[in-house]
Amino acid sequence: MDFGIRDKVAFVSGGSKGMVREAALMLAGEGAKVAIVARTQGPIDDTVAQIRSRGGTAMGYSADLTTRSGVRDAVAAVRAQFGDPDIAISCVMENIAGDFDDVKDEDFERFFIVYAMSVVYLAREVIPAMKTKGWGRFVAVGSGTAKEPVGNIHHMLANTTRPAAVGFVKTLSDEVAKYGITCNTVGPGWIGTANMYDYLEKKMGVTPDKVGEFLHDLIPAGRVGRPEEIASTIAYLCSDLAGYISGNWIGVDGGKHKSLF
Repeated sequence: MDFGIRDKVAFVSGGSKGMVREAALMLAGEGAKVAIVARTQGPIDDTVAQIRSRGGTAMGYSADLTTRSGVRDAVAAVRAQFGDPDIAISCVMENIAGDFDDVKDEDFERFFIVYAMSVVYLAREVIPAMKTKGWGRFVAVGSGTAKEPVGNIHHMLANTTRPAAVGFVKTLSDEVAKYGITCNTVGPGWIGTANMYDYLEKKMGVTPDKVGEFLHDLIPAGRVGRPEEIASTIAYLCSDLAGYISGNWIGVDGGKHKSLF
């Protein structure tokens, strides 16, 4: 299948690790020029090297994408080397576990920045050029908690702030659809990344060898998802073929969510 994105410029936030790294590799395999933007230089360099070893085109840039200046500088760096992004994937990860009595007001404020404002900052920088080109793909990697808050893993902060980003992306999609731009949110369920295993062990006391047992009855599929299973959804939404999919929250969770819509 040809995704129709050869030589498109893809800004991949959080593309140095986990499921978004897999998405970056897939986009590069489709001929896109991929910019890996994250905080930690080592994993950025490793991912860029892997893309290049496969014959792809990639660059890396270290930035804090929870700040306006970090996003602005990162997009400027990508623009200088590859041109304006045609594709933008937003994924910023940070974890503080706790119930209401455990977290502080400033934690709520911080997480609105991490999970909502980071998406706004990126859209602000990339959408204008997409409008000019008459084509664009904007994908926010969110969480299943935006649709169905999870109480048993002390996720008060994510349960509260994740839905804000979904509302923003949906509203933005309505405004920019006429310019050939699609905007969607992908909601991962339990995906077998290092971040997931680390969270469950440190915050819930569930060791990696017990994760399957812990989650088995919560997921109809009866297993943890593979990073490439969600990466393929992200990559497809960035394709030319996905031009009629916009304004959606798309869950990739093995059937975990129970609602019809």
